Amino acid sequence: MNREVASSMASTAIVAISRRGSDLARSLAKSLGGSTTLYLERRLLADSDDAVAFDLPARPVVKQVFEKHEKLVLLMPVGAAVRLLSPYLSDKHTDPAVVCVDDAGRFAVSLLSGHLGGADQLAQEVAHALGATAVVTSASHVTGTLAVDMLGQEFGWQLEAAPLTVTRASAAVVNGDPVGIYQETGEPDWWPADLPLPQNLQAFSTLEALAAAPCRAALVITDRRAPPGSKSRTYNSALPRKFTVVYRPRSLAVGLGCRRGVPTGELEKLLDQTFRRNNLSPKSIRCIATAQLKQDEPGILSLAEKLGVPLHCYSNQELNAVFEGQPQSTESPEDWNAEDGDADGPGTRPTRSEAPHRLLGVWGVSEPAALLAAGAKELVVAKEKTSRATIAIARVRFE
Repeated sequence: MNREVASSMASTAIVAISRRGSDLARSLAKSLGGSTTLYLERRLLADSDDAVAFDLPARPVVKQVFEKHEKLVLLMPVGAAVRLLSPYLSDKHTDPAVVCVDDAGRFAVSLLSGHLGGADQLAQEVAHALGATAVVTSASHVTGTLAVDMLGQEFGWQLEAAPLTVTRASAAVVNGDPVGIYQETGEPDWWPADLPLPQNLQAFSTLEALAAAPCRAALVITDRRAPPGSKSRTYNSALPRKFTVVYRPRSLAVGLGCRRGVPTGELEKLLDQTFRRNNLSPKSIRCIATAQLKQDEPGILSLAEKLGVPLHCYSNQELNAVFEGQPQSTESPEDWNAEDGDADGPGTRPTRSEAPHRLLGVWGVSEPAALLAAGAKELVVAKEKTSRATIAIARVRFE
């Protein structure tokens, strides 16, 4: 079956302009599978091909796939690919990954967007599928050190730094300059456990120690908006004379409860104010958590979707189990949000309330939901509330 129009949702495009290249392209398309679209020059098309037909010259189809797909495999000489792609290049943050394969199927060359776009990984996958050799020239790859712009990407960490700062920090890593790392939270296995860190990289146990060290660059992994207990408003000012890159791990579980019909905007305002008040970064939100009785609440559903995080819902039995051994609150019924059921906790442990338990059978929502979602025993932020909603925050336990 021949296709004249390709879906823009396909993430990988394979383009061949020669007979030998088309044979390799067919084999590669079968190996990669998934959302892969095959583009073949019309004269090379067979009746059995599930491919998009195009006519030479190749520039129009290269422009098409460049704009529609996240990853490109071009079966053509590197020089030809460079000339065809050059008018459309923007920057490594937005350009698709591009891999070139020669007609003999000997080499898979990572050509464009090696780290951020994933071309280095794609080149290795293509090489494995074709029995070829992957050619990767990214400095961090060939020197066996970490890639500043890729650190924690597999865990969903968000990088927070100006592009020029990232470039300079990357140069420091590759050139062997002293680079300090401070990790407060997040997945600990961002570097292979069986490999020592490169000699120019040093882990510090405190931010103060990193600030005092003569490092060219600093990599900070934290969910705090700004350095704690510091007059400095940013990590850049807390770490002077260093190219500082901050990573936001997905480390915070947000428990929410609300009255029925509370709009998304009101919940979002409560969340933003709570995070700002407690010096936490919303970029580190891992999930929203609530009770099953709130699983269809439009405001909560919409907020989770807007943040791009999953919503976890827990039964009354699961929520109540968190309170075993905890004291009973003296909260009065008029202070209680009947649709939420949380009580003000005096510390980092949840506190149960009699009123919601008597009416709904649950001792609380936002605090235990946050703890369950985080797999934690203590709260980072005990319940805070408005007249119609409550929020609590727990930090994920990373083993």
